[in-house]
Amino acid sequence: GWISMTASSTNLRRVAARTRAKRRLGAFLAQHRKATGRTGLSIAQELKLSDATLSRYESGEVLPAWATVLMLLGVYGAGPEDKKPAEELWDAAKDEPAPVRLPAGTPKSFRRLVNAEREGEQEWAMEPYTIPGLLQTEAYTRALVEAAYCFNDPVSRLETVIATRAGRQLRLEGADPLVVHTLIDEAAIMRVVGGADVMREQLEHLLTLGERPHVTLQVVPFDVGAYGTMSGPCIIIKYPEPEENPGVYLEYPAGGAWVDDVDDVRRFTTMFDAVAALALPPDSTVELIQRRIRALTER
Repeated sequence: GWISMTASSTNLRRVAARTRAKRRLGAFLAQHRKATGRTGLSIAQELKLSDATLSRYESGEVLPAWATVLMLLGVYGAGPEDKKPAEELWDAAKDEPAPVRLPAGTPKSFRRLVNAEREGEQEWAMEPYTIPGLLQTEAYTRALVEAAYCFNDPVSRLETVIATRAGRQLRLEGADPLVVHTLIDEAAIMRVVGGADVMREQLEHLLTLGERPHVTLQVVPFDVGAYGTMSGPCIIIKYPEPEENPGVYLEYPAGGAWVDDVDDVRRFTTMFDAVAALALPPDSTVELIQRRIRALTER
């Protein structure tokens, strides 16, 4: 993920975004309103709400108070059987991780990636140089940022980057985690970032994450030769809604670019599938990482 710290301001800003759980609750409320045949404007006027506020509830931009949910369901004539699913949806939305805080000046493309990770259901990452950001330890991230001093402001802003990455990693936790499939070049496993101790900790962290059912790790070994574009990191986000096309984030040192053209995205997903077929299966990947850990331990 993006780690440049060249923005002039050190302020952190929240990424405001609809989340999956809030969107599901909003759709539930909108469905019941539409069943009454009434418009959002008429409901808002009756309840002394602004039309924009009700719209934000239904779109998932804002989580209404539980008392407001009950009030809306009452106006819509919903029965007792609707209270429990509504409560489950509201609890899920309330318990979601807080929005990731990003430095002022963060590129729009990276902000879009962070929002996509919150909204998405699956993330496919292909990383030819380093361990993917979602899977990095704090010490490994620190070593990467310090090595990129030519692109960064003073080290005092390092904590901003650490906090941002930690916030993104919360999507791997909870009852509805992001499903992650990563293809990591063997070079990223072999390169000793931050020294032997830091790298050993990072590889052990990878093995721990790989034990989770929603995380798939594959190493692309040296002996497969050239693969994909080999031009840099690639992250593919897939959404739960079948009508919503995946998006692709391409990273480069000074920022990144977002690709959402259907044909272009299809090329990237096809490439990912082809590289996954060349990569070591997860069990062989574990064995390779274990061998590398032993080698670092014996140094």
